[in-house]
This record gives sequence, structure tokens and C-alpha cells, in this order.
Amino acid sequence: MSLRGVRQLKELVIRYSDYDGSSKGIREWMRTNLVNFAQTNPELAVTTELKRCVHPYVRGNYINGNTKTICIKNLEPEKITSYVNDLRNQIGRKSGSKGYKKPVLTRCTSIQGEWHERMDLIGLELKVIEK
Repeated sequence: MSLRGVRQLKELVIRYSDYDGSSKGIREWMRTNLVNFAQTNPELAVTTELKRCVHPYVRGNYINGNTKTICIKNLEPEKITSYVNDLRNQIGRKSGSKGYKKPVLTRCTSIQGEWHERMDLIGLELKVIEK
């Protein structure tokens, strides 16, 4: 996704192993799709890191300094293409639905629940004692 016409992903880091079985899908994806992906996204720096005895992952470094990492062990090349395109199309911010960041201030506090007249008197026994 672009923000003001500028794609936010600045670098794509692919870490894989040339020997381990969990990197089979990414090795096949790099043989068939990596050159085409790099040519269609010239503004993006694509870096590959060869490291044995680790599971492969794809990490996106964004302009705002955030990073997103996706583990791609034992995945098919089509699924890896989907994950790489998702990283490319994201802004790089955390997307959460935590609600309001600032508390809502009001002069009148809300009444929780529906109020009925004489609701406070239901089930209440009164004893009148005269002295």
C-alpha cells in the first residue's frame, strides 16, 4: 500500500537454508519468482541471507522503522507469493482494534442498564417502626 504515492516497504529480507528441508518452498520460489518480483518492484531492495539450521522467514523493513516478520517454513511457493505481496502492500503500522486511546470525558456519568420507575423497590421489604 502506498501512503501519498510512496510504497512503505523499503527492504525485503529473505532468510533461508540451502540444505534444510523446511526451506524447500522458498528455494523453489526464489528460482522461479524472485527475479520477476524484483523487476516489478524496483523501489524495493530485496536481500537474501543464507543461514543453515534455521527455519526460513521473510522480513519487511518499512520506511517508518517498523519491521514485520513472517515464518515461511514448509510452505508452497504460491503461499509464499501471497505473504510477500501482503508485506509489500501493508503500511507497516500495527493494526489493532483496541478502541479509543483517550478516555471519553463527560459531565454526566452514564447509567448502566435500563432504568425503570420503582426498580429500586422491587423485592424490598419495609418495616415501619414508630417510637
